[in-house]
Amino acid sequence: MSVFDRVGGLTDWLDERIGYRALIRQELTEKPAPRHLSFMDAVGCLGGLSFVLFMIQVVTGAFLMMFYVPHVDKAFESIDAIDATVSFGWFIRRIHIVAASMMVVTVTLHMIKVWLTGAYKPPRELHWVSGFVLLLFTLALAFTGYLLPWTQLAFWAATVVANAVEVLPFVGGTLADLMRGGDSIAQPTLARFYAFHVAVIPGAMVLFLLGHFWMIRRTGIAEPL
Repeated sequence: MSVFDRVGGLTDWLDERIGYRALIRQELTEKPAPRHLSFMDAVGCLGGLSFVLFMIQVVTGAFLMMFYVPHVDKAFESIDAIDATVSFGWFIRRIHIVAASMMVVTVTLHMIKVWLTGAYKPPRELHWVSGFVLLLFTLALAFTGYLLPWTQLAFWAATVVANAVEVLPFVGGTLADLMRGGDSIAQPTLARFYAFHVAVIPGAMVLFLLGHFWMIRRTGIAEPL
């Protein structure tokens, strides 16, 4: 039995149990497009582009995690090693950086487009709310990732943000201590930013993305002006 026969038998076995082929036909290959869809609508699919950039972040970030050391004495050295000694490390890291910047731009433009076209109106209010939360998560991902090389810029950026949070009424001091991991910017701060960047924020984004996509499938997208 050839490899292709084995693969075909496995796909048939899976389809009998989960019915993925019917799902693919329903949602992808045979899914009808809206009558008003135009070339410019397809080009301006900023939400889908943002999701693609997020997936690029996940894949390239997983590669970088193999070599990055989240320690104040070794973080910059590990970044330098990724650029200088790891095969194609510099290339993967540049993709990660550029995709992060592009994701901030595309998510922001997507929010502006939704506002201009009135796609936030009933019954799609929760689209806007979940999208705004995803925008905040995107900015948080960009900020926490900016700090991970632990350069002087990263250190003072963390200091400025922690001081800004600290002046918030009632909860500012507690939030600043949680962010720093103590009274000063040190190793606990880097460890917390690293945990948020690679686990907490991406995990929360996946949950909100699933909800966002489900609501879009439920109520559809408003027609453009």
